[in-house]
Amino acid sequence: APAKDLAKQRPTGSVFAWHVLLSLALQLVVHMFTLLSCWQLANAYRPAGYKRDLEGDFEPNLTNTVVFLVLSAMHASSFMANYEGHPFMQPMSANKPLFYSLCFFVASIFLIGSEAIPDINSSLSLVEFPSAEFRRHVLGLLALDIGLSVSLSAVVGAVAVRTGASAAEARAAEWGLGPPAGADRGKKSK
Repeated sequence: APAKDLAKQRPTGSVFAWHVLLSLALQLVVHMFTLLSCWQLANAYRPAGYKRDLEGDFEPNLTNTVVFLVLSAMHASSFMANYEGHPFMQPMSANKPLFYSLCFFVASIFLIGSEAIPDINSSLSLVEFPSAEFRRHVLGLLALDIGLSVSLSAVVGAVAVRTGASAAEARAAEWGLGPPAGADRGKKSK
């Protein structure tokens, strides 16, 4: 839902705005690094003569399990990073059903990745991780993907909002709107 108060600046008018493209590019770099790292980690445990059977039935393996977890984390982090919240829309925390379902999804990813309930993993056709160190490494990469994607996007968004607000104030001053030039904004007039 839209925000109840108007922002100082207009929302982004194009998906080709510098901050949108920069945010997406940074997310892409983080996602590709995470996916490649996890894929290489899982492939290190493949048998030496492994050959994919493209015509056969699906057989769960470590690579499928790790890629499933990474792609799930990427979906969650992409949604969180690209959600257009305050000042143009309601913050995600104000939309309780959305917020709780996203928290449940992220918690489920880490619950499945930690192998805390093996029955869930087996029902999803996920194989057991070879060691606790492997599990910690994968969970760390999942946390890195979510945390870094969302953080970088938030930083780029904050810079864009700040520069947009400064530009809006400059335009308002040019048109003679807002406080008079040279007025101290922090002090009240007597």
